[in-house]
Amino acid sequence: MLQKETLKFLKELKKNNNKAWFELHRKDYDQAKLDLTGMVSKLIETISRFDAPIGSLQAKDCLFRINRDVRFSKDKSPYKTNMAAYFNKGGKKSNGAGYYLHIEPGKSMVAGGMWMPLPADLAKIRQEIDYGFADWKKFTGSANFKSIFPGALSPTLPYHALPRVMMNRIPPSVS
Repeated sequence: MLQKETLKFLKELKKNNNKAWFELHRKDYDQAKLDLTGMVSKLIETISRFDAPIGSLQAKDCLFRINRDVRFSKDKSPYKTNMAAYFNKGGKKSNGAGYYLHIEPGKSMVAGGMWMPLPADLAKIRQEIDYGFADWKKFTGSANFKSIFPGALSPTLPYHALPRVMMNRIPPSVS
């Protein structure tokens, strides 16, 4: 289980997101990283029970760096204020479906799916949902699902906001 000190470090980092502060608290970061590494190792073991290829991963294959890529950002804060891991048979750098863990005080979450799928992959995903839409709707509409994942399927982009050319390609059940 994640230690309170890890969350405390992330809270303090959010208030002091600069290199000087970070270097003064490098030991705290190293401890937080070690804490998350242990948690990720346990999750790899657990996930591999139902998704065998995950078992070949090591924690380092899944953990994201804390440094931000600020090259094209207006926000030049050097560090992410979260710690995260992605569990996929090819590790964090591979495309494909997987499991995501995001640790951030007040904003922690778990997710599953595919990040920014290529158009052909997205079409396949939508088609599969459409084929089994009755089952999908029954599962995601159940009281149990909604109690565990409140608001999980809230759309981030309303269907009516899609470009008109895309609307014709998406089955109505998948919007």
